[in-house]
Amino acid sequence: MLSFGQRLKEIRKEAQLTQAELAERLMVSVQAISKWECDNTMPDISNIAPLAAILGVTTDCLLGVGGDEKADREKLYEEVKKICHGIEKVYSRNDNAYYACYKLYKEHIKKYPFDYETKLLCADSLIRVIYYGSESKEETDKLYNEAINLLKSVINYDRDTTRLIDAKQTLIILYLYHDDFTNAEEVAKGLPQRGGIRALMEIEIYSKKNDHAKCLEIANQACSDATHDYLRALAVRAKRISLAGNTTKKAAIAAWHDLLVGVKCSYEMFHDISIHTKWLYSGLNNLANDYIAISEVDKAFEVIEELTDTLIIDYKDCKEKRDEAVAAEIKSNFSFYLHSCYNWNFTTDDNVITNDPRFKKFERMLENIV
Repeated sequence: MLSFGQRLKEIRKEAQLTQAELAERLMVSVQAISKWECDNTMPDISNIAPLAAILGVTTDCLLGVGGDEKADREKLYEEVKKICHGIEKVYSRNDNAYYACYKLYKEHIKKYPFDYETKLLCADSLIRVIYYGSESKEETDKLYNEAINLLKSVINYDRDTTRLIDAKQTLIILYLYHDDFTNAEEVAKGLPQRGGIRALMEIEIYSKKNDHAKCLEIANQACSDATHDYLRALAVRAKRISLAGNTTKKAAIAAWHDLLVGVKCSYEMFHDISIHTKWLYSGLNNLANDYIAISEVDKAFEVIEELTDTLIIDYKDCKEKRDEAVAAEIKSNFSFYLHSCYNWNFTTDDNVITNDPRFKKFERMLENIV
């Protein structure tokens, strides 16, 4: 449990006040604030109420007494649910309902300033009031700054990664409302690249700037990244099924086919050769191995033939496009890709595959490529 001094320090930081700023507002010395926070002395009883008011909390919260946060939060959410009953939040312009929710959230936060989930909800309600409300510019600016402070509190102090990301995304939207591109772009830099989270918010920013070319560039890159993540997930899934043993090989074969379908669709969209070099060749290798493991050698050779034809086509395409480096890399790995179609399988004699006339034919086809 936090001491009074520790609690005071945390609440002051939450309120984004320095010791000097708090001292000035309370009309005491900075040394007095420092002594309180170090638990060397306690403030005079006459300073407790003003101190709580400046920090935007209740006196009970400041003193660390009373209240059942979980029960109070559940009661709060029930009240909010009643207010918002029948409202479709995405499209609603009922600012009165959201203003009522905001007031309820605010009272709860005064009592529980470390309830970051409620702070995020409070900021969301504020944004809807700002967007749909009819307040004066002065009042709107006040609400705007309050929403920013709530979101910054979540970003600076909350340890929940999901809420942190949600708060940053919401803050970017809020900044864009005021065409504050500098701050919006700075916040976007702190979002994770994986999963397209940062890209989606960057698109929002450049869309507001009417820079459609940049939006398209980011969207294309996000799609490409997401495609590789999707194909990676399909490959990992198929491999895990395959490694479970021969009893799961048929399920693994179906999973490898899922990967190949994903590769085909993705390649048709992006014409990105890395989709083949990273996922198609290895997918065909694994598929052939699993067919061999259940003694379906003819099926395996159909897969090996598809791999051979694909390698030749990809090599020639890269040569025609003067992508010499990729063409050279594909050609240098011809033998590796071909022989990987059987040497991961430990239940069949390698000679059964390598001595087959069909395999020797595929070897010659690749060896004769110029």
